[in-house]
Amino acid sequence: MMCGMQMSRILLAASAAAIGSLTLVVPAAAHPDRAAGPGGDWNDTVYLTFDDGPNGDDTDRVLEVLADNDARATFFAVGQSLEDDPARGLRIMAEGHVLANHTWSHPDLTELSRAEVDWEIASAAWMLDDLGSGAPCFRPPYGSSNAEVDDAIADAGLNKLMWNVDTEDWRRPGVDAIADVLLGAAPGDVVLMHDGGGDRSQTVEALEIALPRLAERGYRFGIAPECVVG
Repeated sequence: MMCGMQMSRILLAASAAAIGSLTLVVPAAAHPDRAAGPGGDWNDTVYLTFDDGPNGDDTDRVLEVLADNDARATFFAVGQSLEDDPARGLRIMAEGHVLANHTWSHPDLTELSRAEVDWEIASAAWMLDDLGSGAPCFRPPYGSSNAEVDDAIADAGLNKLMWNVDTEDWRRPGVDAIADVLLGAAPGDVVLMHDGGGDRSQTVEALEIALPRLAERGYRFGIAPECVVG
């Protein structure tokens, strides 16, 4: 494992040089308070999240659609994938998104010992740290958690962020099915999608359909408060 981590530092240095002097700048408007207002209504922000990446061209295409729609999102990345492709992790942050912890190897944490859970979280955190991400949030793979896993997350100083809108895009149910779920999102919702773990072309096409329509309703797309850096 150490050899892999040492190699990642070499890859990171090369990737950082390629990225140049890009600085992570996230507009304040992308981080509204998610609390209900005086009238009991949510603000106008939908929180898009993507799991299991980075994943080559699929991640690039998701980023392009987000940029076209002035959208910010949280990417819960797998440490091993970041080690293999640190440049895309840097690109995610450089374009104003948050890169967050989704473990090192994407196991079901409830099936591991506490020591193994700690290692999965800490190893991914090391990779994120090396890339310059200070995101304070974590999402367990498969959404699978229990009291021991929750304790490990808290002990690592991280906020667990789940979701309340599941596009089920990992099933590849069709572009229209994914778009319909997205179009049903309301302000304050945390939406689960994926940029990794398989072919995500349906996800990309659904985003191309749904994001402009949601924007027409006056919705924005920002970073969940649990994941805001600093």
